[in-house]
Amino acid sequence: MEQLLKISYKQWFIIALVDFLIVAVYGALMRYKFLVPIPWLDHKNLLHAHSHFAFTAWVSMTLMILLPMMLNAQRATDSVPKPYSILLYLNLLTSVGMLVAFTLQGYALFSIILSSCSLLVSFAFIRKFWKDLKAAALRSTIKHWYYISLISSAVSALGTFYLIYLKASHQDDPLQHQAAIYFYLHFQYNGWFFFACLALFYHFLCNLKPQFSIPKAVQYIFSATLIPTYFLTIVWWKGFPEILFYLLILSVVTQVCCWLYVWKNSIAVLKVLAGTPTTLVSVLWIAVAIGVSLKFLLQGCSIIPALSSLVYGFRPMAIAYLHLVLLVNISLFLIGFAFKHEFLRTTRLAFIAILALLIGVCLNEVLLGLQGIGGWLHWNFKYSHEFLFLASVLISFSIFLLLISQCFKSQPNADGVK
Repeated sequence: MEQLLKISYKQWFIIALVDFLIVAVYGALMRYKFLVPIPWLDHKNLLHAHSHFAFTAWVSMTLMILLPMMLNAQRATDSVPKPYSILLYLNLLTSVGMLVAFTLQGYALFSIILSSCSLLVSFAFIRKFWKDLKAAALRSTIKHWYYISLISSAVSALGTFYLIYLKASHQDDPLQHQAAIYFYLHFQYNGWFFFACLALFYHFLCNLKPQFSIPKAVQYIFSATLIPTYFLTIVWWKGFPEILFYLLILSVVTQVCCWLYVWKNSIAVLKVLAGTPTTLVSVLWIAVAIGVSLKFLLQGCSIIPALSSLVYGFRPMAIAYLHLVLLVNISLFLIGFAFKHEFLRTTRLAFIAILALLIGVCLNEVLLGLQGIGGWLHWNFKYSHEFLFLASVLISFSIFLLLISQCFKSQPNADGVK
């Protein structure tokens, strides 16, 4: 039993990467169902399994690995502290349970029980990490991002609880259901995921260049915009309060300004990386910077009710936006962070895998966007499902290739890639 609890951060990350592969395979399977009927597989059940597993077994699990490692100033090869190791096992167990339960029965007794258990695991992690963070000798500006991410994770659960209440009380108002779902997604995507990644990045930059800092005012303002920007998801509702609309405009503009400030200062520090073998990290993080900027641009456009209705009320566009955040902004950042901190070895095969992943992700985003715009304009985009299936297969294959690349010894080449 003790040996099972002495797994390294790197080993746990490889498990999380396998989970990411499973998420991608589920995505490809759903795309395949649009082309070939598979009566014994329910599409809605696959979708629930795909999304829940992506959140808990890939992104949240990876953050549960990286946050304690950075806080404790450890290396990828170090063993995960026992309390966090137990939480990772529990998270993996509930995640796999949800994957099976949602695939077989959708939202039903076992999947709801396992989802509730998963929430309890996340609360236990928040409590443990909060306690360790409070005692850590870190500058307050680093702690700030971590605290905001943890608070966001806890707050997002309110959306889940309200959705359970609506289902239990048999209230079928689609707008309330949508509001609850988007509340959960907003505080997961734009809160827990985004601010946790920002915390890791800021922590990394401070280790790289100790004098690097971002004014507290920028941090507090950036964090404060998280709450009002939730209303972007429902600004197109009839009877939306005018005062909230003006608050939204202010929040969106402020958020964009804060992001530009953070990006500008971060680039100045990242110039230190020039001339070092970090080609993969640079490529990945440039893609992330573009993706996050595009996300804020879309948020800015969605302040217009008609465009908000398109982005959040029209399913294909909502899927494109959610994939932009999860695949481009979050997943590529985490993989880049893993390369930078030696969770993954930089090999020629790994470089090919990352290029394939970037092509697959970009192709997926472009096709989803075209499909959404085409549907909105009643324009038939021929072979969109076929191309989306190919993009999802390419993403799955690239992740598999990345895992395979870690089985071979690295060999240096002229590009700085090994």
